[in-house]
Amino acid sequence: MGFQPRMIMKALKLLIFLSFLLCAAGAWAQEEVGQRGYNTIFFRANNSYQEDQYDAAIKDYERLINAGLRSANIYYNLGNTYFRTANKGKAILYYERAFRMRPRDENIRANLGFARKLVEGIAQQDSGKWYRQAFFFLRGFVSVDETAFLVFVLYFAAMLLVSLSVLIKAQRKIFYYSAAVCGFLLIIVLPSFIGGVYESEFQQKAVIEVEETAIRFEPDEDATVHFKLYEGAVIQITRSQGEWHQVRRGDGKMGWLRSSVLSVI
Repeated sequence: MGFQPRMIMKALKLLIFLSFLLCAAGAWAQEEVGQRGYNTIFFRANNSYQEDQYDAAIKDYERLINAGLRSANIYYNLGNTYFRTANKGKAILYYERAFRMRPRDENIRANLGFARKLVEGIAQQDSGKWYRQAFFFLRGFVSVDETAFLVFVLYFAAMLLVSLSVLIKAQRKIFYYSAAVCGFLLIIVLPSFIGGVYESEFQQKAVIEVEETAIRFEPDEDATVHFKLYEGAVIQITRSQGEWHQVRRGDGKMGWLRSSVLSVI
């Protein structure tokens, strides 16, 4: 007897299923090998740092970042390494990146705060106006992802409690007041969430990486100098035009500089 169409279809399905399993197993094995390789590079970089071989450590940490890894530990360690090599701009850049991911980490906060104090003209960098600190008070302690999760939980809890207050009349007041508490907390948290999303998605902040740079009134080398910024200063990019960025300092002063002197956080 020859093969029946039904038998051929079963054989094809089995072949497709086996191919899928092989592909999945290969991808899993490749990911495992890749992860092991990344861990090896990370620990090798840490050992290089401990042995004061800072150039080797920087090379390995940046290799991980170029491979697409995003980790507060990598950023923090790389910031420490750059700080040891007296590269203040790069150190603050990676401390800032680590801080965005893990704002409550005491070591990150301490090292970033110390590095910021070393920036020349730091008095002009301060953008912490009292109403911003009051309105977006969570931004310095909770990451954007954590704030988003908190908003979701509070909103879901408020809606659930409102529904229960309608369905269960005997406990209506308890559910109603609980929903009101969740709603009040949501109102408090929401500005920090909106501010964090706006800052991460619509505002570009950058760090000056050269010892000193002139900020000009126009995007031209011959334009009049408005003020100067120094290595490690954190500024906001407001516009881009070719090789030039318009930036805003913490006190609101604005001007133009070349894009080659800064790195985006």
